[in-house]
Amino acid sequence: MHRRALLSSAAALSLAGLSGCLADARRTTSGRIRADTGHSKLHPADEQYVNGSFPDDADFRGWLFADPPDDQTDVFTDRAMQGQYSNDLLWADGDSFVLLFEVRMPREDAAFYNVAQSPSWTGWRDAELPIRRSPPADLEPFEADTLVCTHLSKFDVARGAAPTNATLRMFERGDESGTTHGSAAESIVGTHRVGRWSDR
Repeated sequence: MHRRALLSSAAALSLAGLSGCLADARRTTSGRIRADTGHSKLHPADEQYVNGSFPDDADFRGWLFADPPDDQTDVFTDRAMQGQYSNDLLWADGDSFVLLFEVRMPREDAAFYNVAQSPSWTGWRDAELPIRRSPPADLEPFEADTLVCTHLSKFDVARGAAPTNATLRMFERGDESGTTHGSAAESIVGTHRVGRWSDR
């Protein structure tokens, strides 16, 4: 009886330890996630860059790409393919993955969204990608009532381990210091989950 209880206790401790260390195990196996390059474009909502539409009653949509899509025009509109986005999804190859997301907003709340510091693993297949929100210096060029920020970033991860899902925690950028806050709950302006484009 005593031996059986010890074995049972050891098994419970092993399971608890395993579930609590998935992020550390992923970091050890695959290394840290590193933001490489990225860009954001603020544009009128009727100038569409990504195919499809926003979900009902939602002003956010986003996806991860562990591999390039078979055809980038499945993702991007003709407008996007004629500009900066035409080859960006090809970055999702080997030891890199791509994050693509859009935020829709009224003109008075216009902002750029860009990847902030310290992306990290939160589980074996989950990551957290901090996002910095910063208002444009000048709103005058943006005449439309509704705007969309389309953002695309490439992340590097050793040994080709791309996350299946990610949480985007969006922080307000400090007006004077330019730093990204996040230590206080009130500095978080939004939290969103994204999955792979292929699983949508």
